[in-house]
Amino acid sequence: MIRLLAAASAVALLALLRLTSRAEVVLWVGLLGLALAAVAIAAGWRWAATAAAVLFMVGYTLALRLEGRSVEPGVALGFGLALLLLLAAVDLTGRARGATVRGPVLGTTVGRWLALGAGALLAAMLAMELAAAVAGTLPAMASPLLAAAGGLGSVLVVAALFRRAG
Repeated sequence: MIRLLAAASAVALLALLRLTSRAEVVLWVGLLGLALAAVAIAAGWRWAATAAAVLFMVGYTLALRLEGRSVEPGVALGFGLALLLLLAAVDLTGRARGATVRGPVLGTTVGRWLALGAGALLAAMLAMELAAAVAGTLPAMASPLLAAAGGLGSVLVVAALFRRAG
């Protein structure tokens, strides 16, 4: 069941790439990412899942660049959540080492992932509303400082998650 969720996430990532751009090079990068994701799902290899996630991100960046688009928050949030599900599912598969994951373990894990997705959606919506409200009142010179503070905050959150998990 967990492998099915990982496979669905990988297919969703490819579909999001295809919806973002019809360029052939983006399709090939996405297919290579899908192949690496399939290897990761089948073998439970975290390194292959990480490499697939990098390829999907490169493909998304390339798609945005080729199409000359700006980032759409809804698509970017869906893309990020699909990446998170892919990486988390492959990680759980690797940790289970061939054990069958069912029942309460599966329910708790999927429930946590859904709560994380809902929390990320709520945080993104709140941040967008706050940014829209504050955008008109701040001088243009404050933008780089706020972007740097946001980046630092993101890095600190990721570092705290790694520290807690390790």
